[in-house]
Amino acid sequence: MRALLVALLAALPQQQEQRIVFLGDSITDGHTLPLLVQQALKSPRCINAGVAGDTAAGMRKRLERDVLSRRPTLVVLSVEINDLFHKVTPEDYERDVTAIVERLKREGVPTILLTPTIVGPKHAEAEKKLEEYIAILRKIGGAVAEVHALMKEARAGLLEPDEVHLTFAGYRVMARAVLDALGHKKVEVPKELSLEPMPGILREWKIRPAGDAAWTTLALPQKEPVKHWWMDQERRRGFAVELGSAKRYQATAELVLTKSRGVFVNTGASIESVTLNGKLLWKSEGWTGWHAGKERIAARLGAGVNTFEIESGNSFFLSVTEDDDG
Repeated sequence: MRALLVALLAALPQQQEQRIVFLGDSITDGHTLPLLVQQALKSPRCINAGVAGDTAAGMRKRLERDVLSRRPTLVVLSVEINDLFHKVTPEDYERDVTAIVERLKREGVPTILLTPTIVGPKHAEAEKKLEEYIAILRKIGGAVAEVHALMKEARAGLLEPDEVHLTFAGYRVMARAVLDALGHKKVEVPKELSLEPMPGILREWKIRPAGDAAWTTLALPQKEPVKHWWMDQERRRGFAVELGSAKRYQATAELVLTKSRGVFVNTGASIESVTLNGKLLWKSEGWTGWHAGKERIAARLGAGVNTFEIESGNSFFLSVTEDDDG
């Protein structure tokens, strides 16, 4: 099946950009896996469609919005852990994963199914049930990335203290499995990430806890590293992180243009609303993930000063780009 997948990708018209959409839960939503694969392969565009806390049923519901709208040439599907902890039956799991794969197949989009990541000793009883999900993935057929087997072989140092989420070493093993499934066994997994601020971030903000009178200046990317490796990854990419102890924050920034143009406003982290030039542009209606570009909102900027005002939790992301790949 892996040879067939490689052949399908090779058969894409040369002018068609390879666009790999990563569909999953928090392990995908954190963006480390797409970053590692992107850096290893250089050429394809790797697009995040992860939503922390999501199950197969949730991914099925948002397939049009978050995956097919991104014009994928390949989908990498990671879906097991939340189904496991929500005690989703094997029958329901099989129904939803099969529906996702069949829907993509009708659109001519191949899928790589990732076997689940491991969980730690305190979840040992639950982990036994993952074998049922793995058997279902093999039954559905197609290309399978052997994440579970590689992680079981390595085991040590792959999990955070919650014994569910991955360390950077864990993500490297996961990326190895994806590269192998793509037919790139000789391509090395990066030992560290080369990170730059994302295109279109607004670098100068005024910020305050909601309801406070005094504004302070916030420059992005923030200069000071933060303790946890993953949050520091996002800081380096232009997320505003660990803003303080308040539950909600208000922030404002300006963008000056010489002429009017259409743009996309891309949001991420715990941003709750965006107001542009005094008019509400977007307001959250529910959790749609952490990653940059979880919402891609078409807008029109005018010539001169354009003022953005946002409300968020203690982290946010906002960028302005000319296309919807922000």
